[in-house]
Amino acid sequence: MSKKLRKTGIQFLVLLLLALPFSSFAQKLVSGKVVSAADKAGVAGVSVIVKGTKNGTSTNAEGVFVINAKAGDVLLLSGVGVKETEVTVDERSNITITVEQDAKSMSEVVVTALGIKKETKRLGYSLQDVKGADLVKAREPNAINGLAGKVAGLSIGASAEILGRPQVVLRGTGLNFFVVDGVPINSDTWNISPDDIESYTVLKGPTAAALYGNRAVNGAIIINTKKGSKDKRGFSVEFNSSTMFEKGFIAIPKVQDEYGPGDHGRYAFVDGRGGGLNDGDYDVWGPKFEGQLIPQYDSPLDPITGARTGTPWIARGKDNLNRFIQTGILTTNNLAVSASNDKSDIRFSLTHTYQKGIVPNTQLNSVNFNTSLGHNFSDKLRFEANMNYNRQFTPNVPDVQYGPNSMIYNIEAEPNGVFGVGIERKILL
Repeated sequence: MSKKLRKTGIQFLVLLLLALPFSSFAQKLVSGKVVSAADKAGVAGVSVIVKGTKNGTSTNAEGVFVINAKAGDVLLLSGVGVKETEVTVDERSNITITVEQDAKSMSEVVVTALGIKKETKRLGYSLQDVKGADLVKAREPNAINGLAGKVAGLSIGASAEILGRPQVVLRGTGLNFFVVDGVPINSDTWNISPDDIESYTVLKGPTAAALYGNRAVNGAIIINTKKGSKDKRGFSVEFNSSTMFEKGFIAIPKVQDEYGPGDHGRYAFVDGRGGGLNDGDYDVWGPKFEGQLIPQYDSPLDPITGARTGTPWIARGKDNLNRFIQTGILTTNNLAVSASNDKSDIRFSLTHTYQKGIVPNTQLNSVNFNTSLGHNFSDKLRFEANMNYNRQFTPNVPDVQYGPNSMIYNIEAEPNGVFGVGIERKILL
């Protein structure tokens, strides 16, 4: 009998030992309530997740939640308007968690007129804020071009000309009013470095005129530049570099290469100003290229008569434009040094932009130096000073407007046969 009791006791002990791990690691339902530290009211919509897992839930309208967790698990609480909080689960099955409000996410602050900061929710007019950091990832040579597609109702048309002013249209009306650090400027915005911009604020509608007068009747684009670093070390050094490549035109007109310059199948070059046969005519429907001898712009001169002798009338080469243009390059380098303490802040920034055009011998160099200084005399009195210096230099600026100096225009009508092609059209011979 004693042996049976001993055997039964051993079996019971083994079962007990096997059950201990499962009981110690078993999860349980933990209920709780998330309350605000300010007024102890329940906070709705707070995400509650067991850290390191996908097990999670959220609080209801009263701030109550229920989740499967075990002792020792860490609950991670986060949400809009609350600071991220971590709580370790103990043996209790019901807990109360206090969270603090995150004022930064609760009240978005924008800069309006004269550098005055206001909460977006308190404004009675329409505006939209864009962070400068979002526009330097895919960099544009002009600071305003980067706003394309970022603001509702705002359309940006980048100029094809180097240093050309971008076309800015807000709600169907042209806009050309910019404010940099509270100072209205009249600029094509090529002299502003994107690396120096902290944020853009676009004021929409005639309400902006109440802040800046009739110049802002169609709206305004407010640019706020970066200030001294808030780094815990008291200073920071930043270096940003980017390189972009541009390959040719998006589209090239369909052209013909069977007929040369002239009109109605006739052409003979003398001076290019009408002194010959249709040599001042910009049409490209002269004789067909068949190797016949015709005086051309580069034909040799007869030493006795001074007249040009005929040379073979042949096409100078197909696809000349694609072989003429090159790959464009846009390189930007920025070095910024900033520092700050409890009352003062200072920042220096140097930006160099190099842009090589798709046309040979066209390039642009732009050097931009920006500095800002600020000092807080008190909570209500602050002194700010900003200086911006910009220098642009280029050996050659191409003319891309439609006219005799334009490459596309010369494709359609080149009197001296440089390209020897023309846009297809119906003609009567």
